[in-house]
Parts: sequence; structure tokens; C-alpha cells
Amino acid sequence: MKRIWMGVAVVLMAQVAFGALQYEFVQTSRSDSDGLPAMDLSAKAVIDGSRSRVDFVSGNAYPPGTYVIATDGARKLKFVDPSQKTYTEVNTLTIASAIGMSNIKVENLKSSVTKLDDQPIIAGIPTDHYRLSLTFDITVVFNARALRRTIRTEIDKWTTVRFGDITDEVSKTLQTGNVEIDNLIAAETTKIAGFPLKQSIRVTAVYSAPKGPVKSKLSIPSTTTLTREMTVTAIREARVEDAFFAIPAGFNRSEFAERVPKPQTQVLSLEPSSK
Repeated sequence: MKRIWMGVAVVLMAQVAFGALQYEFVQTSRSDSDGLPAMDLSAKAVIDGSRSRVDFVSGNAYPPGTYVIATDGARKLKFVDPSQKTYTEVNTLTIASAIGMSNIKVENLKSSVTKLDDQPIIAGIPTDHYRLSLTFDITVVFNARALRRTIRTEIDKWTTVRFGDITDEVSKTLQTGNVEIDNLIAAETTKIAGFPLKQSIRVTAVYSAPKGPVKSKLSIPSTTTLTREMTVTAIREARVEDAFFAIPAGFNRSEFAERVPKPQTQVLSLEPSSK
């Protein structure tokens, strides 16, 4: 499952109203599909207007000690590996465009938002609890065959508006040019205001059997469930020097694409990666 790149972009696109914001968070991802391994990470993030940086401290999602920076609202991400003195640049606008041009069709999108009564304190800050429910049908052409599934997504967010809002910037930056996909991204990212201090996502994909004879012996489960949780453990305003968002002197640009996550059609379809 190569969806974590979008999560990083969303983290880096947050707009802060009161100067630089520094926080720590943990994230876990689990699936009942054999093709989607469990992923964990803990990280430290700094956001200062359109400049952002996330340092990966532990986990298997990214090598500990590496970090990603952006200076233009996450339109370009630079993944930095200090151990190799290299960095790899990822253009999220190009990725979004490639997704928009892919063989993905989204239909029957429905969404609803409910504000719940609980207001827990997370990282020392009171939060509002919202639940967003999404359902849609998605069709992906794979090996000249149309694979169709129904997606049910339930997102719980515990947010605060103390540090500004991320919704508008995310929706604008992740424009793919495919109206159906863009409507889905907007439904997922603009319905709940505020900065999320905790987020829980549960995605269930119900697969439809393809029409005609099936040549592949690959067994595809009828239902796949993915869960991802993120919690901010500490947060504060901070002063950050300009050099913190710059590539260190002497670091070389790497062209090896495998050094960073590769977004594929799995972003929306829950299709297991081939790698």
C-alpha cells in the first residue's frame, strides 16, 4: 500500500496562524491483506507557513534519521538521507496529475459529517470530535481487466482551530485533473476544519468479481480492511532558523526512485503493491 506519501503531504501543507509550530506524532497502519504489511512510525514535524519539515525518528515506514522538507506548501518534497548525504525530490503536482490520467473511475460518491459530543484533551489541547463517512465505487483497469470495488471509509478526527486550518490548501494542491478523483479528495480533506491532533481511518473495500474468464490464479479476498491511526503526542510554538529547511551543503541529488514511496493506483483502490 503506497498511500503514506499523501499523508506526508497533508502534514506538510498545514498552515499555521501563530508562527512556527513544532509537534511530535506517532502513526500506525494495519491491514488484513497479506499484500499490505503493517507500518509504524514516530516523527517530529515543524511547520512555518509554507515551509515544513518532518524528521522520522523510528518505525518501518521510513528509515529512522531521514527527513522530508518542503518550502512551497508541499508541492515539492525533498526526502533527505543524512547517512548517504543524498536527497530525492518528489513533485506532488506531477504525481497528482499522473493519478488523474490513470485508469481510475470513481462513481456514486456519498459523504456525511457528524460532530460528536466528546471533547478530549490531546497533547494538552481541547479538541472537537468529528466523524466523516464516505462511500464510493471505484474501477481500476489492471492487466486489461476492469477491477471494481466498493469503498467504505470512516474517518474520526479530533481537531483544534488554535493553529489554523489545512483544508483549503490540501484540496487545491492535490488537484489531479480527474473531476471524480478531485471530488473524492475534496470530500476527504475539506469537510472537517481545524488541525488534527488525532485521526483514525478505517477503509473497507468490497471487491466485485470480474466478468469473463479469469486467467490469473491469484486469490483476491472479497473484503479488505485497512486501518490507520495518527496521534500528536506533543505540540508547541517554536522559533526555527532558515537553515532548518535547506538541503545541507555537500549533499547530492539522487535519481533513484526507490528511495521514496511510489504512489500508484493503490492510493485510491487498496490494490496491493507489486513490490
